[in-house]
Amino acid sequence: EEIQRETAYPDGKVEKVLKNGCHLIFFPNGTWKKVGSDGKTITITFFNGDVKQIMPDQTVIYYYADAKTTHTTYADGLEVLQFSNGQIEKHYPDGKKEITFPDQTIKSLFTDGQEESIFPDGTVVRVQR
Repeated sequence: EEIQRETAYPDGKVEKVLKNGCHLIFFPNGTWKKVGSDGKTITITFFNGDVKQIMPDQTVIYYYADAKTTHTTYADGLEVLQFSNGQIEKHYPDGKKEITFPDQTIKSLFTDGQEESIFPDGTVVRVQR
């Protein structure tokens, strides 16, 4: 993209404003931030490889490079973690948790202490408090 304006700051930070309206901010430690032309889509790429995206609807997607794990937080409070082994965890605002394991077993943990596991063969195991 073509650069419209570039500003170097005394602290070492450099800001580039592109003709399409995007802002790129480069920090001395190697981290950089992109603010989309809408002003609402923000991507921060950290020096360690982690990436944080903030979407216009306030959904936050954070990728942990070392762990190869994605943590998505939605505006309604739902959090979803996706691990490199295929495991997915959903943490609901009411405290309930649902874990889908790589073998497709689904385990639900309820706030009252109950647990329910549904295995790939259809077997259901419920544990009462």
